[in-house]
Amino acid sequence: MRHVSKALMGMAPKAENQFIEIQNTSDEKGVAPIVCFTIQSDPIGEVGVNGCQARDMLEYVKCLFQSLNSAIPNRETSITITKLEEALHWQDARTADRERRRVEGTMEK
Repeated sequence: MRHVSKALMGMAPKAENQFIEIQNTSDEKGVAPIVCFTIQSDPIGEVGVNGCQARDMLEYVKCLFQSLNSAIPNRETSITITKLEEALHWQDARTADRERRRVEGTMEK
């Protein structure tokens, strides 16, 4: 549970983070965390912010792997973190391009 919570706390504070929630479930084996993502429905420019972006989920997973890697460092997890950072970079590049073309927040190509 500590890594699940630590990952959420490790994300940069943003309004969209209110759409990422940790719940707990329990069974005969104990308590297990459930991470719930409310996904943005339709373009923000048309409906406003009503969920998180797929990018936010990537950011959460990166923070989760960073927490795990701080406890038990290994090469494979470090590479996974690097690849998640690369994916986030390309999503930021896509957003910057769409902003430059003034189509961000719309369904235009």
